[in-house]
Amino acid sequence: MRLLETIQIENGQAKRLKYHNERMNRSRHQLMCTIGDIYLEEVLKVPEEYQKGKVKCRVLYENQVQKIEFAHYQERKINSFCLVETQMTYDYKFEDRQQFTKLKSQFSASSEIILVKDGHITDTSYSNLVFMHRNGKWFTPSNPLLLGTQREFLLDEGIIEESEIKVTDLKHFTHFLMINAMLEFDKNRIYDVKLIIPSRH
Repeated sequence: MRLLETIQIENGQAKRLKYHNERMNRSRHQLMCTIGDIYLEEVLKVPEEYQKGKVKCRVLYENQVQKIEFAHYQERKINSFCLVETQMTYDYKFEDRQQFTKLKSQFSASSEIILVKDGHITDTSYSNLVFMHRNGKWFTPSNPLLLGTQREFLLDEGIIEESEIKVTDLKHFTHFLMINAMLEFDKNRIYDVKLIIPSRH
């Protein structure tokens, strides 16, 4: 089953490749028992038409890189967030996302789901989450479905901290952000916690 790395290209420059390399090679070693590493900086060649602006690069791979795709990026507009109970796992970033598609199919295009596992907040269907506590500090759930590269970068930089966040803890937070390779930590993108709609099974 193919895996995927989504990389942000900004004005021709790939961002946080160290984190993408680490996750990609960890996945290859654990799932395919491969020996040796791949370094994305050696295989990524950004076409001229994608040298300006914010570009989404998708690297599809198994034991070796199989395909690299580029597309100009536009952030999705979301009006509400719905808590959804699930027992799904997504430890590796697989290309196949049918389980997310199925969960999202019951909601409108302007809504996003926040997956809840055993009462704990995890991720949205395509991002990790960070929450602003009433004390002003930012926390990310300590048990996400996927260890995202942006999340790892922000933890390393000391911008966010890990914390167990239950649904019942949401009252202690005022705002939140979606983060992934394309969505950086930007307080201009914050959402009010009040936009989160109670759980649906």
